[in-house]
Amino acid sequence: MTEPIRVLHVFGALDSGGVSNFVMNVYRHIDRTRFQFDFAMTSGKTGLFDEQVLAMGGRIFYFDPAHSLIDNLQDVLQDSGPFAVVHSHVFFYSGLVLRAAKHAGVPVRIAHAHNAHTGESRSLPRLAYERGMQLLIRRYATLLLGCSEKACRYVFGDAAMRDARCHVLPDGIDCDRFAFRAEVRSEMRAAYGLDGRFVVGHVGHFTAAKNHEKILRVFAALCRRRQDAALLLVGDGELEADVRRMVQKLEIADRVVFAGAMQDVERAYQAMDVFLFPSRYEGFGMAVVEAQASGLACVASDVVPEETNASGRVTYLPLRAPDTVWAEAVLECSGRDFDAKRAVQKKFDIVFSANALCMWYSKG
Repeated sequence: MTEPIRVLHVFGALDSGGVSNFVMNVYRHIDRTRFQFDFAMTSGKTGLFDEQVLAMGGRIFYFDPAHSLIDNLQDVLQDSGPFAVVHSHVFFYSGLVLRAAKHAGVPVRIAHAHNAHTGESRSLPRLAYERGMQLLIRRYATLLLGCSEKACRYVFGDAAMRDARCHVLPDGIDCDRFAFRAEVRSEMRAAYGLDGRFVVGHVGHFTAAKNHEKILRVFAALCRRRQDAALLLVGDGELEADVRRMVQKLEIADRVVFAGAMQDVERAYQAMDVFLFPSRYEGFGMAVVEAQASGLACVASDVVPEETNASGRVTYLPLRAPDTVWAEAVLECSGRDFDAKRAVQKKFDIVFSANALCMWYSKG
């Protein structure tokens, strides 16, 4: 029997973020007799989806923080290969990852851009690092992928858009998984004490990029308009304690639910009435697409690419707009569209994304 093509994905950790969800969506939809995914975790930390990976036949390599990333990676490539593909998701550091993969004889080397900002200050040393990594990426990659043109330009440089190796690949989702189900809505609203409430929802890490400060300020303004308003926050992250303190300061603790990170995040969308996403920066904003597949209208910052508006029910606002303007938009656009899933599926079907990746994986 022919062995499957082994693909090594290089991650920080398989957490609850959009990148992890996208790759796991692909993993669930590929033919695992032909392709098998393994994961190199550069943070050395366990993640939300580790058990699923192992159950599907994948291997996970946790890097030893006592050694450099490249030393760890070289050990994996030498001791646990051969790998037909190295697929790197670690921003600019992909330059060093793909160079190591080239030296290890890996034929297909993919750098994947998932965001249009890292949150790092753009100091001269930082800019020099980014430019150097871009040169390495373009030298050693056989394929450049990005969730949007904006993400491609940021990670690979403007010149990459004239490179035949560069492609924009939408982060597909399993639309059937996110489709509205009345029974799940009832279960989730009961579980979180949300029956009879007007529920504003957000899914995302507690990081600066996701801008929970704006979420809370907008929600506080909304509470002055609707006494039945509640906020459902799904995710975890390093700023969660700060967000909890702000909730107390704004005196809205009795209206905010912290649901934590969820593997079955599709269930959380069912409990919501509108989706709020005021990110400071985004490569794409997959949560906006997931929310639409569940029939939700969305209010998002204008840094989120307009390509996310698959259903025509996304309102984009500048972050500088007053919180009251955001709150008014939330009230105006609420209400579920039970046909939205079909519109989302036309643009963001995971089957298309998975088939495209498998085609590229097979070219080694």
